[in-house]
Amino acid sequence: MGKLYQRDGRWGIDYRDHRGKRVRRVVASDRDVAAKLLGDALSAVEKLKAGMVSADPREARRPIEQHIDAYLQDLTRRGRDGMYCYIIRKRLEAAVEGRRWACLRDCAARSISDYLKGLSDGGKAARTVNAHRADLAAFFGWCRRQGALEANPCDSVAKTQVKLEKKRRALSVDECRRLLKAAPKDRRFAYMVLLYTGLRRSEAGALRWAHVRLGIANPHLDLPPTITKSGKPETVPLVAEVARALVQRRGKDHDPVFACVPTMDEFRADLAKAGIEEQDARGRKAVLHSLRHSLASMLAASSVPPAVAMKVMRHRDIRLTLEAYTDEALLSASAAVAALPSLTAEPVGNRDLAVAN
Repeated sequence: MGKLYQRDGRWGIDYRDHRGKRVRRVVASDRDVAAKLLGDALSAVEKLKAGMVSADPREARRPIEQHIDAYLQDLTRRGRDGMYCYIIRKRLEAAVEGRRWACLRDCAARSISDYLKGLSDGGKAARTVNAHRADLAAFFGWCRRQGALEANPCDSVAKTQVKLEKKRRALSVDECRRLLKAAPKDRRFAYMVLLYTGLRRSEAGALRWAHVRLGIANPHLDLPPTITKSGKPETVPLVAEVARALVQRRGKDHDPVFACVPTMDEFRADLAKAGIEEQDARGRKAVLHSLRHSLASMLAASSVPPAVAMKVMRHRDIRLTLEAYTDEALLSASAAVAALPSLTAEPVGNRDLAVAN
């Protein structure tokens, strides 16, 4: 049970919440308003105790900035670096300011959808809009798990349709060989590792020898969640050629694997020295990230199953592997067509008989 009390001409409510903790605070100058708030609070307590709801309504009325601060503290505790937390805070605060959210109760699906539409109308790319949606969804999901929200409002907000336009091109096997031959020794080593592992530039820069597992049956890289794009630990297998090169350069655990990751200017200079055009006839450019595209294309050309290629590339969506990263211009369409069975010749052997039947 709860009760009302009066202090300095204002009315307060006094009750115990679903955890048994006493709640006592001044809420209104009007007794009827205070009585209504006490009734709502007691009703919420009974629903929480009965399991009818999972979120404490008081949390939804707290200033949203308090929830953001707690969320960022939890991200830091879980090992997220300072730059990641800085970006998340900026994005969450931009949404709060843009939609004038005072508390979690204001964060309705319609309001979130309108905010994302504003980003799109302002010229933000579809991928960027979806990244903002994902950050909001992660925050509201955390709030739900903390018992501050009954449901994640982002669940009702659809993602923006992304058109997979290819602005980067992969290097052919011949171009990869020429690049490795033309590059200086340190950059040649970096290019070879990037080509065979698909490491992103930021991952390569953060890679330490402690992450490299050599001298075992299946040599690989153990990437910690602090350096991966997904924020999860990931394993990258190593081909024998790369494993041998790493063995020859082995350093102390805390040392970086690469003295420096090639810059775009250095990469451009190495392309020119190797006689490789930076831009192709379709207007697609070769950038350092093209080495990751090259890996996906080589996997496809080697008839590696798409599901395996997706795992090697560390993609969550197979469409990224097959459509965005695989350069179909480097695949032999003529060889694939030549492998098709004849539809007009007389059946020869069981394979053609099966097709004929």
